Amino acid sequence: MRVALVMPMSPESAIADVMTQAVPDLSRQWDIEVWCPTEPDYRPCPVPVVPYDVPGQDVLDSLGTFDLVVYVLGNSPWHSRILPLAQRLPGLAVVHDASLTELVRHTAVENNELDLLVKHVEAYYDFERADTLRSPSSLDSPEEWLRFCAEVPLDDVALQGSLGAVVHSRWHARKVEGLTLGDVTVAPLPVPSSRLGFSENQSGSASRLLGGLPDDAILLISLGAVNANRRTKTLLDALAGEESLARVHLWAVGPAEDNARTALLGRARALGLANRFTVTGRVTDALLQEILARADIAAALRDPVLEGQSASVLTQMLSGTPVIVFDHAHYSELPDDVVLKIPLDYAVNHLRETLRLVAADEVERKRRGARGRDYVLSSRSGAAYAEALLTAGERAVSALPLAHVTSDLGERLRLVGLNKEPAVLEALADVAFDLFDLD
Repeated sequence: MRVALVMPMSPESAIADVMTQAVPDLSRQWDIEVWCPTEPDYRPCPVPVVPYDVPGQDVLDSLGTFDLVVYVLGNSPWHSRILPLAQRLPGLAVVHDASLTELVRHTAVENNELDLLVKHVEAYYDFERADTLRSPSSLDSPEEWLRFCAEVPLDDVALQGSLGAVVHSRWHARKVEGLTLGDVTVAPLPVPSSRLGFSENQSGSASRLLGGLPDDAILLISLGAVNANRRTKTLLDALAGEESLARVHLWAVGPAEDNARTALLGRARALGLANRFTVTGRVTDALLQEILARADIAAALRDPVLEGQSASVLTQMLSGTPVIVFDHAHYSELPDDVVLKIPLDYAVNHLRETLRLVAADEVERKRRGARGRDYVLSSRSGAAYAEALLTAGERAVSALPLAHVTSDLGERLRLVGLNKEPAVLEALADVAFDLFDLD
């Protein structure tokens, strides 16, 4: 079977990193090519790579010659030249984020279709949310925008007409069920490789900080972009004024905007934690590995949850670092003996108590860390991921006749002017569900 895998190929794309891990095994079963938006540089790939600049008709015509097209979608501008293709030529969608709001909005703005998207949100949600989508700057804080993205994920826009979807948690599968013509497959996301292309260190202080930590310091890290849903403030509040946690130093490891960095450093000073807290900024691959090797505890406290699975949690688990998570969304699916789960309600109190216990017990930290590493090594490989993608691909091909039927039916309704009549559409949907067993 000839398959086109449409995905970013930037060396700095974590999604490209995990997808590429499956390509060698996929190529043993599929005659596969990788199609990607043009970039200044591309990551190595064992199959032919075909860059394209504009996702126009010529690209659609070429992709239309394949037996199956697999579109890789994530909530970032890297995917804005992939989404228009997925919306016009049905294929299998590999969806990495539970919210695609920023991708869909960015693409609509680029294509001068924001008004249509706003009307869609007004019809399916309400006028207030439609107005927010048109003008996100009207919100009072970045956290409000993230909560909006969780409430209005716009995954229906991205998946409309698709032949199936691949997601990376049962939680995400439940959210997208019914949005695609085909099946929803849950695949085990591989752990990202140790090299993501970050060859230039943007934080000269982080390396010096490693050497400046006291010998008896307990290093608590939060890994990933420092934004409003990472709950770094909750970590600071849990540490504040707690004598039993006086040896704990907190590092927020990852890129941070100036206003977020300033706000967090100001809060740390106000809480008396200025000497035990830092925002490292983006670090090199090599320095990240050094930080992970030194870390004693990790925290992945995301709320709201916008991703379908957390690659950063897998990275921390692979390093043998025990990880604390909120017991919700896809984090609840991690084994109880691998991660430390705390309820979201009264988060500071629960977090403080968990930190007390794990900070005081080095043996338990090592035991938890070893379990996490074993879990990742035994369940998160490129080969296992490829196996799930192959299964999803077979299911997607079987859904292709249904896509042809729905496309033809939609065109006929448009020609006779019935495509905007709710009663007609509802009646036809009932018949389709009966004929094609879509329940």
